[in-house]
Amino acid sequence: MKYFLVICVMSIGLAQENKNDFDPDKLNDPEPRWPMIISPLIPKIEKEKSENRTDTTQIIVEGFRVQVLATRTRDNADQLRQTLAEGYAEEIYIVFEAPNYKVRMGNFFDRKQAEKFRQTLVKKGYPSAWIIRTRIDPKIKP
Repeated sequence: MKYFLVICVMSIGLAQENKNDFDPDKLNDPEPRWPMIISPLIPKIEKEKSENRTDTTQIIVEGFRVQVLATRTRDNADQLRQTLAEGYAEEIYIVFEAPNYKVRMGNFFDRKQAEKFRQTLVKKGYPSAWIIRTRIDPKIKP
């Protein structure tokens, strides 16, 4: 036990003797490259201005999805997802926003496309479906 204590005290003492010559004024910190946000509401001129300062590895696309259900239980959301997957080719997402699980469908760039799909869902028996403005997956074709 004595040797352990002596070793700890010596290592702390040695660690403090090793000084690092760090000067924060000489730190070269590059400007962050922010993600590109694509939105149908941003004018084209602003998009062109922002293109030269964005990080193209991450693209955030704003669009629309149709929300079919909001429920407090994951089981209800999963059951609806299975039912919808059998009848529709659109992507289905379950999003948790406390305290609800929300079942959303599609990746629409245009609100008109989302409205057309919403009308299809209403005719098939989902009268409470509504359109949500959200981030969408740009890799999946609308």
